[in-house]
Formats: sequence, structure tokens, C-alpha cells
Amino acid sequence: MKCPVCTAENDASAAFCAQCGASLTLPESQHPPTPPPVPPPPERMGVPLAPCRLVVAGQTIHVPLKKEAIIGRAESSGTWKPDVDLSPFGGKSEAGVSRKHAKIVWQGGWMIEDLNSTNGTYLRGQRLPPNQRTLLNDGDVLLIGNIEVKFLAQ
Repeated sequence: MKCPVCTAENDASAAFCAQCGASLTLPESQHPPTPPPVPPPPERMGVPLAPCRLVVAGQTIHVPLKKEAIIGRAESSGTWKPDVDLSPFGGKSEAGVSRKHAKIVWQGGWMIEDLNSTNGTYLRGQRLPPNQRTLLNDGDVLLIGNIEVKFLAQ
């Protein structure tokens, strides 16, 4: 059975797409629009790592310039801290932010991946399936727990 969202082939008895997690039982009119294709890894594209930043509550956070950056909240004991810590912006556990909530990944373009967080990561109003990378566009708004985060690609 072909997925109406990502067009991946699935077993005829599957209820959800093995590739993107979309329901295979919904009428096509109820499926979200087809996501843009995932770009190939940067080593095949020859595209160097590009800086990005996040805006939270009017404050800019420069994401560390590396291929993967964890977004979450620091442990209260101070023994672990994510690359992008939302704790100072109200990103405590009661705000729905996990310690290791999501990560931003460079693959010739910036991608977001929910790390199987309890309260989910939302992009453009859609909850992202866990452990699946989705392309970020400049100006995209994410919801990480209850914290609104704007992604800026430069």
C-alpha cells in the first residue's frame, strides 16, 4: 500500500506508514500536505554547516555550530545541560519540556527531530512523529512542550 503523504510502500495490512507514521486508513483529503523531500547529507552536497538561531520570548539563542544540537531543559542538579537550554524561558518539566526533548540536525539544511518527548514537538501546528527528521524553513515556529520557539536559518 502506498502512503498518501510520503509515497513509501507499506504492507497492505499496515495502519500507519513505516516511513513517516501517517495513517494509512484516513481518507486522502484528511492527510496533511506532503512534506518537502529530505535533503541528502552535507558530505554528498558539499554544503558546509550553516549557523542558525532560535528566538524564545523575544530573546535570541545562537545554536552551537555543530551537526546536532539537543534542545531541552537542564537537570536541576546541574549534572546535565542540553546544547539549547529552555529552562531560563520557563521550560521546566511543568511546561512540558523534556530534558532531551528534540534535536536540530544539519543535513545540508536544518532538520528538527523529536526525541520521543512526553509532550511532543510541533512544527507548523503538526505534532512531529518521534525520531523522524523534518526539514526546517527560515521563520518556522516550533512548539516544544508549551514553549514557542521561532527558527531562524541565519
